Amino acid sequence: MDSKRIFALLFLVVSLVPSQARAQAYTVTDLGPLAPSAINTWAQVVGDYNHKAYVWTRSGGLKDLGVLAGGRFSHATAISDLGAVTGTADGPFTIISPYADEGFPNVDCTDLTQPFVWTPAGGMRGLGTVFLSQDGEILSDYSSWCDISFFAQGINVLGQVVGYTSAISTYQFGFVWTSAGGMSTFGGSYPPTFINGISGTGQMVGENGDCEAIPATCFVGSATTWKHGVAANLESLGGEVEGYSSAANGVNDLGQAVGWSATAPVTPGSENGWTGEVPIHALLWSAGGAIRDLGTLPGDTLSSASRINLFGLVIGVSGSEVAAPTNEDPRYEITGRPFIWCKSSGMHDLNTLIPESSGWVLNTAADINIWGQIVGSGTHNGEPRGYLLTPKVL
Repeated sequence: MDSKRIFALLFLVVSLVPSQARAQAYTVTDLGPLAPSAINTWAQVVGDYNHKAYVWTRSGGLKDLGVLAGGRFSHATAISDLGAVTGTADGPFTIISPYADEGFPNVDCTDLTQPFVWTPAGGMRGLGTVFLSQDGEILSDYSSWCDISFFAQGINVLGQVVGYTSAISTYQFGFVWTSAGGMSTFGGSYPPTFINGISGTGQMVGENGDCEAIPATCFVGSATTWKHGVAANLESLGGEVEGYSSAANGVNDLGQAVGWSATAPVTPGSENGWTGEVPIHALLWSAGGAIRDLGTLPGDTLSSASRINLFGLVIGVSGSEVAAPTNEDPRYEITGRPFIWCKSSGMHDLNTLIPESSGWVLNTAADINIWGQIVGSGTHNGEPRGYLLTPKVL
């Protein structure tokens, strides 16, 4: 696309994106039984239904993305502007050993939980996993490699896929996959490493630990950004004070990141600040690293931001309770009310921005695109449904 067309597209986007001077009203589209996880610029939505990954489009409705050959489930987490979908699925795979000369041959797995990439032309492809090591030492018993899962969390227009592994003792790794370079892992020190998102420029964000051991003063993860493979911690609400747990969940192409931070130091045994007495607040980091506490909705004590679009609109959840982790997602998540935040008008409960008589109760906000369209899960007349919110100006 030439520069004139790019300028014209950006001018159109700017002219149509709703004003942030006041809370925006939305129309609601029922996505049926889909549990949405992501939306791209073209309003293609991915999510899950009945343990399978689906894509939704306005013209075609729901499309089953299937499973890997020999697999039983698939779970979609992200979709690029080119329509490529990533997520996690199970299926057969042979893990190639880099230690064959040391008596560790390849491992044949019949049911490996692994990342996938799905494209309209090529269908679903399993990306497999790799052996994990720290300082040259294999971290797990050889017989258990098929039980180590890799969970995909993001994909960009460059085809880069990012995510994290299941825990191995006190270690957990982030990974990035490319079609040219395959799978690379990094991090792995204590506390665990999570890669939660990636921008169109290849900037990754998540949570990382940089401890050589597990001393009493080093037991919480820190929000982290990776640029060109180099990790840099993002400031928490505690500044330079040790013991403030934090994590980044999303990043836009301008380098603005969002996530959460503990509002006070976390003590050992308090689950990294999620389930202890220490509240966490949604955070916005500028491209330069400056932080803004986004607060909570009235009456709540906890909040966490999940995504930010190119125009600085932030979505997340505000509440006073925490959902326990699962095998599919080992992180803690807040349960409560979905919010949207913008610089000029602050934080708003999305339930107050839809028609009162709609019959909808919105429970989560999973993703937001450049147009300000938001997808998530809720109930419609008491039935669990996925939703798409569209600003009324569009």
